[in-house]
Amino acid sequence: MTTSDGLSLEKLEKEANLPQKRIEHVLKYLRTESPSPVIAIGKTWFRAPVRYQMDLEHIRKITEIREREWSEINDYLNTSGCLMLALRNALDDPSQETCGKCENCIAEPVLTKVFDQEIGIRATQFLRHSEEIIKPRKQIAASNDEAARTFVEYEFPRNLGDLVAQEGRVLSRWGDAGWGRTVADNKHAGRFSDELVEAMAEMIQQRWQPNPAPQWVCCVPSRNHPELVPDFARRLAARLGLPFVDAVSKVKDNQPQKGQQNRFHQCRNLDGAFAVTQLYQGQPVLLVDDIVDSGWTLTVVAALLQQAGSGVVYPIALASSSVKDS
Repeated sequence: MTTSDGLSLEKLEKEANLPQKRIEHVLKYLRTESPSPVIAIGKTWFRAPVRYQMDLEHIRKITEIREREWSEINDYLNTSGCLMLALRNALDDPSQETCGKCENCIAEPVLTKVFDQEIGIRATQFLRHSEEIIKPRKQIAASNDEAARTFVEYEFPRNLGDLVAQEGRVLSRWGDAGWGRTVADNKHAGRFSDELVEAMAEMIQQRWQPNPAPQWVCCVPSRNHPELVPDFARRLAARLGLPFVDAVSKVKDNQPQKGQQNRFHQCRNLDGAFAVTQLYQGQPVLLVDDIVDSGWTLTVVAALLQQAGSGVVYPIALASSSVKDS
C-alpha cells in the first residue's frame, strides 16, 4: 500500500497483479494477526503502524507436515502389505490385524482392470461433444480514479452495451481426453489438423447453430505465431462455405495475457494492442481464437469489430485453459 489514504480492493488489483480472491485471502490472513498490520474501514484497507514479519518457523512446520503427508501417501500406494493396516498405522490405531480383504492380502485385483473398448469409445464421443459456453463479458475493469482506467486508448465505456459479444463456444478443455489433447499436440506441432476443422464445423452447424447465422469469419492475430490461428480460421471458413477476412491486426506488442492475474491487468494489457482494418459491414461474424483463458482478448476484439461497424460477433475457440482462482 503506497499512500496514507488507503486502498480499496479494486485499487489493490491495480497495484498487485494477483487474482482478486488471492488478494482477499491475504488481507483476511493479515487481519487475523495479532497485532494486525492492516486495518479495514468500510471497503478501504489501511496499513497499521505495525511492522509485519513473516513467521518463517510456522511456515517451515507447515511445510514439514505437508511433506510428511505426501510421503505417507506414497508409502501407502507402494506398500506390498495390508492396505488397511497401513491406514491404521497412519492413524495411530493400536490394532495390528490385517484385513484379509484388500488387493495385497488376497494377492489379486479386487476390481477388474479389463478395459471395455466400447465404453471407452462412448466416453470419448461424450467428451468430444462436451463443448463449453463462452459467456460474454458485459463490464470492463474500470474505476472512478482516472489513473486506474484500463482502456485509455480504446475509451470503452464501463458497460459495453452494444459492443458486447454474443454467447460463444469452446470446443474442449486444454489437454482433456476429448479434443483437448489433440489441440495441445497440434499447437506444439505448429498446425491445427483438418480433423479439428471438421470437429469445429460439426459443433457450429449441428449442435450450436447460432442465430442469426454468421456470414463471414475472422480471427484473433498473434505476432508470436502469425500463421497458426489464421491458417485454421481460413480452413474453417472454407468448410463452412463462408469468406475469411483478415479483419484484425496486432498493432502493439504486449505482455502474454496468461501472465495477467486479475481483471484490471488483463484489460490494461490489451489496451491499444489491436486494430480493425477491414470487415463485412453489418454482417454477423465468427471470431476465431485457439485458446481462451480469461476471455478478455475475445471481448476486446469483439468490441472493436462492432465499434467499427460489424454485425454481432460470435467468439469461438479450440480449447479453454481457464482455472478459477480459489
